[in-house]
Amino acid sequence: MFRYLPWTREGLSVFLRLVLAVGLMEGVRSGFFAGFLPFFAPERLNLGPAAFTLAFTFHQLAENLSKTFGGFLAERVGFGRTAALAALTGLVALLLIPQAHAAWMLWGVALVWGLSVSTLYPGLMTLASRIAVPGREARALSFTFTLVLPWAGIGLVGVGQVAQQHPEAALSLLLAAQGLTLLLTLSLIRFRIPLPKTKQERYPLGRLLIFLPAAFGQTFAPALVSLFLLRFAKENLGLEPLALGGLLLVGGGLAFGLLPLTGRLVDRHGYRWALLAGLVLLGGVMLHLASQPSLGELLVLTVLGGLGFSLFMPGWNGFLAKNLPEENRAAVWGGLMTAEGLGVALGPAVGGLLWERLGPEAPFMLGAGIFLALSLFYAGVLGRSRWN
Repeated sequence: MFRYLPWTREGLSVFLRLVLAVGLMEGVRSGFFAGFLPFFAPERLNLGPAAFTLAFTFHQLAENLSKTFGGFLAERVGFGRTAALAALTGLVALLLIPQAHAAWMLWGVALVWGLSVSTLYPGLMTLASRIAVPGREARALSFTFTLVLPWAGIGLVGVGQVAQQHPEAALSLLLAAQGLTLLLTLSLIRFRIPLPKTKQERYPLGRLLIFLPAAFGQTFAPALVSLFLLRFAKENLGLEPLALGGLLLVGGGLAFGLLPLTGRLVDRHGYRWALLAGLVLLGGVMLHLASQPSLGELLVLTVLGGLGFSLFMPGWNGFLAKNLPEENRAAVWGGLMTAEGLGVALGPAVGGLLWERLGPEAPFMLGAGIFLALSLFYAGVLGRSRWN
């Protein structure tokens, strides 16, 4: 079995425990902000939607704007220690929530919680790249992401179902999951991310600017339509929410189902072609969605979108694995994740402005333009000999 995995056997047990810990913390966070607070805050804290949605905003800003420093701490102080601190902070935050009857208290708890989790993703992705089997880096990073991502949905749906009827029971569920996470991270408190064994040449820091357009654009483009997708599907495509959910399920299942194949191809033949093909496909799908396609065309676009994402993810991860500096990699990765987080935060606001001023097709057209422009940008950049 081990010969099919993209990670080395040495350190795999610790890595999988950290993946589980990060996944549980992600499930608790999504369950808390999206599944629990909408029911608990108005009924038990007398706080309206503006208060608890701002808490999520402050949490996200605190996390994303501090990821560079968080990545530095994860690599230098010890990932086990920073993960345990994040788990402890989350547990304390949950215990304080019933007493947060003022909006500023809820915001403060959410902000501190966000600062504590800024170490998790830079540390985990750096660790995944360090223990990857040589030649399987793209698969190692892509699989790591897919192992953590589903926990956000599990937390949202599971906690939301309970919170609708029994908010206190939902809080107990969150506390139990966070307590389990704390125990798991305490067992790894001495763990440190392995550092490179050989000294690397000095890395040209100016080269890092090349990473930023895709880091921001790949999240900004889909975020332009993220909050309006349901309404657009209903009013412009004639799709009910259940039908849209089915299409998204098919596209997402295809994207993640193809990752073993596309990741293998990227590791064998390089990341350049997959990165460019993924960007072109995603751009083409968004562009055609703006033209109000038929149901048959939507099915084709769903398949193409899933294929595009399954190519882009290992292409982007392979690009990072091959070109990020080994020294202070977690801190650099944190900086890129900050750019990604800003794309998520700014996209909906810009998309709403475009929808209001230019119509519902405008956010899709801008998103398509960003993806296609990125493909042209990287076709030129990655064609230079120094990137090969």
